[in-house]
Amino acid sequence: MKPYKQHILVCHGKTCSAAGSERLLELLRDKLDAEGLSGEIKTSKGGCFSVCKETEPKGGYCPVVVIYPQGVWYRNVSEKDIHEIVEKHIKGGRIIERLLHYKMQPA
Repeated sequence: MKPYKQHILVCHGKTCSAAGSERLLELLRDKLDAEGLSGEIKTSKGGCFSVCKETEPKGGYCPVVVIYPQGVWYRNVSEKDIHEIVEKHIKGGRIIERLLHYKMQPA
């Protein structure tokens, strides 16, 4: 088994779930399958990432998607954003600034 090139986590905390994160993960997996990338990209449900605690009103950043190894955190991800994340970020290596919440710096 080859190691995965990237790992995408979709928050499934209470607030992100209420904002549709389950459907986002389903669409993401479908898109990766359609692009022949499911063997290269790992997708997982994440627990609460605590991002919604930073916003007012609570949940203002939900749903949240995190992509490693780049350490990119996207906020307010909608169903229509999944195509762009796969095409621009996963395939093209470009960060989508309008969705960017946080970019981790190398240790």
